[in-house]
Amino acid sequence: MKTIFQETCRAEILRRVERLRPDTPARWGRCSAHQIICHLADQVRIGLGETPGGPAAGWLSKWPINKLLIHLLPWPKGAPTPREAWTTAPGRWEADLATLAHLLEQLGRRSGSHNWPSHPLFGKINGRDWARLTYRHFDHHLRQFGC
Repeated sequence: MKTIFQETCRAEILRRVERLRPDTPARWGRCSAHQIICHLADQVRIGLGETPGGPAAGWLSKWPINKLLIHLLPWPKGAPTPREAWTTAPGRWEADLATLAHLLEQLGRRSGSHNWPSHPLFGKINGRDWARLTYRHFDHHLRQFGC
């Protein structure tokens, strides 16, 4: 199972991110590639605890639903997204890409940490969950842009 804690998986994700261009068209959805880069960075900031996530409520935060969605079930296009993951406005493309790569590396190196923040949708999750969720989230949006 691919996770962001695996260096080879982080490298794969970053290679795919590097194929994105500001004008890469989306296969679905209304966001631009630049907006998605900022959105992914915001999600990583939540995982690092830099952006606090609100208290999770609802069925997505309940076990085993949260575990199934994080680890196994396919994600539909247009799946719910927490507002905390949409806080950064696009700036300069190259700078936003560099920030994303830096944040992803930071999260990936936290594999031994036991202090993980709550996710705004999935509730209290552990490092293994954050690592899998982050990999799947990046993969979902990179596929959205054909990368």
